[in-house]
Amino acid sequence: MKTLTFDTDQSWRGGWAAVGLTLASALLATSAAVAQPQVELPPQIKIEKARTRDVADRVIIKTVTRQPTEAVLAVVLDPIVPGKVEVLNAAGRVIDQKDCDATGQAEFTLPRNRVYRVRASYEGFVGGEPKSADLKNSIVTRLSLRPQSATLKLRNLPPGAEVLIDDGVRAQAGPGGAVTITGIEPGRRRLAIRHPEYNDLTADLGTIEAGDQLSFPSIPLSRVAKLTLEGPPGATVMIDGEVQGRIRAEGNVTINYRLEEAAERTIAVELTGHHPWSQRARLTPGPRTIAVKLEPVVTSTGVSDFFDGLSLWAAPPEWKTVGDRRNNRLQVRGPALGLLRGKTYRDFKATFTLWLPDGQGATWALRVDEAGRNYYLFHLAGPRSQAQAPKKFYIYLVKDGGAPVEVSAPSPVVADLNERDSYTIEVEVTGNRVQHSITSNATGEKDAFSVWTDTAETREKLLYGSFGLRAFKGETFLVDDLIIEPTKEAVKNQ
Repeated sequence: MKTLTFDTDQSWRGGWAAVGLTLASALLATSAAVAQPQVELPPQIKIEKARTRDVADRVIIKTVTRQPTEAVLAVVLDPIVPGKVEVLNAAGRVIDQKDCDATGQAEFTLPRNRVYRVRASYEGFVGGEPKSADLKNSIVTRLSLRPQSATLKLRNLPPGAEVLIDDGVRAQAGPGGAVTITGIEPGRRRLAIRHPEYNDLTADLGTIEAGDQLSFPSIPLSRVAKLTLEGPPGATVMIDGEVQGRIRAEGNVTINYRLEEAAERTIAVELTGHHPWSQRARLTPGPRTIAVKLEPVVTSTGVSDFFDGLSLWAAPPEWKTVGDRRNNRLQVRGPALGLLRGKTYRDFKATFTLWLPDGQGATWALRVDEAGRNYYLFHLAGPRSQAQAPKKFYIYLVKDGGAPVEVSAPSPVVADLNERDSYTIEVEVTGNRVQHSITSNATGEKDAFSVWTDTAETREKLLYGSFGLRAFKGETFLVDDLIIEPTKEAVKNQ
């Protein structure tokens, strides 16, 4: 929590010493959310201190009497405050009262040759016993006030807003939005403002002294939907695609979402290892609780495919199986992605046999989401590759169905790639780490040619997914004997 700091500059004005109290970070929204609405707040609050009246100060009586039987009783207050002065007769009855001007002075025209009693009051101060004045001629009487407590004044609050000092409700704003709180005990104090339809605000007021007059010129609050989401700890909450907060260890989070009037919004919740949750809802200013249940992602069982057909695949029309019944192979053509249908893996090992009949290369995809729009893409450039440097391995990221973006420098491939031989590709995926190796089935030589770890901020979104193939650079390649096995640890964690 950032606190208020005093500005050392002082200025004198109207009998008051105005001390600027700067808000280091304005007022802070009291929410457990990561992201909160930005609130435009005044840069300063004021702490005004009454100036002590100097005994040498000259007091001039301004009132001119009209009758010789009258005299002027001028009352000045010490310290200089615009307090209220009452004049009482000998019987103790109030016969006149006035508020002092900015100089702390009030004047009364009264009959001469009588004894009057005067007393004064002002919020946050206590006066002594009434003082007697024998009014034979116009005179000046000084009354002393003793500071006891502080006063806080607020304006422009929404009607119904509660104002709290040290967590205790002290006032509620009426139709005009103005609040005055008296009797604030000296010491370090905290302010809070709460309203069902507006963001909560708190501020450290620092150490308050008796007699302080605190004021905010204005506190413009924002109307918000106060959303409490209940769900699994650590889940990220988004509204219309923007991150708003994270569910706490207690299983909930409160988000103040700025909203001047009712509107449709999409609320989404995501947590690694679970299917994302979303709901289109009509939000209104005020409190609302939403319960979220996330279904865990379940790692699929292993799969073996010898390509007697394409029943296991969501295959593009360009794909087909070639060969005879005893030895079918999958022929991959076209830029469209084909993927194993209904399969989801976290950590796994995959092997498949690969041919490069046109020498251009081959491409496969890992951690493909259900919509086929987000995944890792790996391209092996063949010996006759024209689109990429031959015999190198390229790594891409596909996000939201966009064009593949290269995310690592290409790795050289030592294996003797050619159009005749077949190769066994081995892929091991653990967390965000992907390791590849290639073995020439003609020579038996094995090359562990790529170990890559995703360190991007998006890596947590690609911890689960299916396996796919595509002809990324216009190549045609053949695949057979595909085997995918989830690792034991991945299965154990489900």
